[in-house]
Amino acid sequence: MEDRSTLKTMEATQTINNLTIHMFDPVTVQISVDTYNIQRQRIQIHLVKPFIEGFSVPAIVKNKTTIDEVDNTITTPVKRLKVKSSK
Repeated sequence: MEDRSTLKTMEATQTINNLTIHMFDPVTVQISVDTYNIQRQRIQIHLVKPFIEGFSVPAIVKNKTTIDEVDNTITTPVKRLKVKSSK
């Protein structure tokens, strides 16, 4: 199956294999530094979610933590502690 990619600049959308991504749609990316050439290091950004066959990369899981658990940790509000003053 041949990949079909369409960029619509006026609508700010990118369509790949019948999956359309709009500007500001939430996506998950993997960011790494390519250190192959130490004098010209490059930042690499790979798409994780939404998964597009032949384009996306699988999520890197460290310490048995999933991407969803990390997302939940980041979005969970922190409970504030009440401090009693000593008078």
